[in-house]
Amino acid sequence: MSLSLPAPSTTEPVRCPHFGPCGGCTSLDLPYGEEVRAKEEKLRTAFSRHEALARAPILPILGATEPLLYRNSIKVPFGWSREGMVAGFFERRSHHIVDLETCLIQHPKLTALLLATKQIAMQLKIAIHDPASGRGILRHLVARIGEGTGEMLAGLVVQAQGYGKIRGLALKLMEKLGKEGLVGVVQNIHADDEDHAILGPETLPLAGRAYLDENSDGLKMRTSLQSFVQVNAAQAHVLYGEVLRLLDGSFHAQGRPNLEGKRIVDLFCGVGPIALRAARAGALVEGIEYSEDAVRSARFAAKHNGLESRVAFHAGDATQHLDKLSAKGPIDAVVVDPPRRGLSEKLIASLIASSTKQVVYVSCDPFTFARDLTLLSERFEIAVVRPIDLFPRTLHLETVALLRRP
Repeated sequence: MSLSLPAPSTTEPVRCPHFGPCGGCTSLDLPYGEEVRAKEEKLRTAFSRHEALARAPILPILGATEPLLYRNSIKVPFGWSREGMVAGFFERRSHHIVDLETCLIQHPKLTALLLATKQIAMQLKIAIHDPASGRGILRHLVARIGEGTGEMLAGLVVQAQGYGKIRGLALKLMEKLGKEGLVGVVQNIHADDEDHAILGPETLPLAGRAYLDENSDGLKMRTSLQSFVQVNAAQAHVLYGEVLRLLDGSFHAQGRPNLEGKRIVDLFCGVGPIALRAARAGALVEGIEYSEDAVRSARFAAKHNGLESRVAFHAGDATQHLDKLSAKGPIDAVVVDPPRRGLSEKLIASLIASSTKQVVYVSCDPFTFARDLTLLSERFEIAVVRPIDLFPRTLHLETVALLRRP
């Protein structure tokens, strides 16, 4: 199916044959300008519930230049219907799968990969896993596109390893899409039907490579299928630029921030996009991340970008590492970028008790963000808040704030 896409600056809604039932996006029926205004209002509503945030200075939201076809990762389940095999996003508030033919927020190469995977799986008569009966093998397709390189890595989430048809699917995908940038297909083993996470604990190669080479704002990186990266590379650059400006104290100015000599701790650092940029700007950075896989990727990037003398990455608990690092001497700033559930009370207590002069808080949920800022305002002043639309055409909103000790 071919679609004529409007320019991103249009004031008209966008039409998609799946919109409505499909839970992949929520806002195609709104002009984009109305969507970003609604998101900024959502943030203000979240803040209005907390007296301590009543006077928080909120800067204008930074909308996306391109609010369509931006998602660089895909995670979709397989299933069966009366018409045969289906693959796509769940309907809203349902476990019924909308069988995708196209997607207006997903990168077109990932949509093509999904359609090819379903077609080949049908040809090979691969059984889809049914949690109710325990039968079948194929669960999900998970895939990403590497920033700056266009490389594509696909993962087949399966009930158990060793099925010849799954390897056959991987080989046929490489044959079909290798010239389109597919560099590898892996299998992720997820045997526990009580675990509702998409990925299981073990990932094994099937064909080609098990990693992506990426180039993010001049930084060479190597990531795996398990690596967390922002799904919107263009808006992630906007976010990271805002974080560095806040660390530099120059949030009303443009240009390259100067963090020379500052001691910064980056909690929940992932594969290191903020820590590496801060180190490149002159800071001495300690990155803390629970995932050992992410830490390996971050260390690879530090080495291959000549930043090993300025940044170190550690796997472990954020609170424990912050306490140890704070005990070693004054910290100029702590960056926190937690999951949607926000910060634990224990970590908030450690931030308040720490030696840090300021906190830069990156959040993907306005309501847990407002809750945590209220608790942190016991010892920190909120200097500035900036909403950024990293997830156009959905309800989600990213926000970053600078907190300073008075």
